[in-house]
Amino acid sequence: MCMHVLPILLEDDEQRTTAQHAGLTDIVLRAMVLFPNNADLHTSAFHTLVLLARPIGGKEGMIFYRAMVNASGIFNIGSNTGKSGIAIMMDSMKRFSSNEKLQAMSCWSMVNIALIQSQKIALVRLGGISAAGNAMMQHPSSPDVQFRALFALINLVIPSENLPENSLEADIIREQVGEVNQNSETDMLDESVEFVTNLVVVAMKNFCSNMAILNRACLVLHNLSLNVKYHNVLLWTPNCYQMVEWCIENYKQDKVLQQSARGTLQRLQMTLSNDETLRLNFAETIRAQQQSVVENAMNNNQENE
Repeated sequence: MCMHVLPILLEDDEQRTTAQHAGLTDIVLRAMVLFPNNADLHTSAFHTLVLLARPIGGKEGMIFYRAMVNASGIFNIGSNTGKSGIAIMMDSMKRFSSNEKLQAMSCWSMVNIALIQSQKIALVRLGGISAAGNAMMQHPSSPDVQFRALFALINLVIPSENLPENSLEADIIREQVGEVNQNSETDMLDESVEFVTNLVVVAMKNFCSNMAILNRACLVLHNLSLNVKYHNVLLWTPNCYQMVEWCIENYKQDKVLQQSARGTLQRLQMTLSNDETLRLNFAETIRAQQQSVVENAMNNNQENE
């Protein structure tokens, strides 16, 4: 009952500030550990974390920006739960992978937690990208899960700046990650880029009439395109390039979508223009995909007749 009422109280900035200073995050995490099989409690706990991680004075749906790099996070160093807060979250997402409401809420919590760079790095290193991706795979027809997971990925796929070893932020990352995963954030991003790109394109196809989902999907692809070494993945993922073009053509009223989608295409086109072999191979692949679509459509018409 307490966990159910906390999100209502925490909508108020003053109450949220008090809760953050009083260490409410640790209490919520402890409850998740003490009651590992209670899905309702975990869903409410994630909703509480959504509010606790929301920046004071900030609105819901903010995206990571550099001014937040040194902001303080919600996880206390020396937590009394016996394990890191982010690890507890990841465990819960795995345990309740089939619970649609919990998956949507947990992805929502990652959106806000990833606004702080130290927390974002810990999230990536502890499997946050895979957790969001698995939620999308488990619930392909849920718009809430797809929207929240894509929103989380927007922040998670942005490479972070290196933090000084002796900084408070570096201490927070070490406290959260511990010995669980020694792979760097870059390693985790490199391993996940094909997985993420495929899921984004599938979501764009499944929800081609949902502008909010397409908006977030284009932002994920935009952030991936900021890294040149990911361009080949974006180019060779079936229908990725075409879906971005389709979004530009069909959602001209969404300025954010237009800006992110056009930026993605411009970067990919620059890569293509610098490599003639790649450009020719890509053009041939596009033609083959278009021919396949036409043939499938013709076959379907013949079957219907």
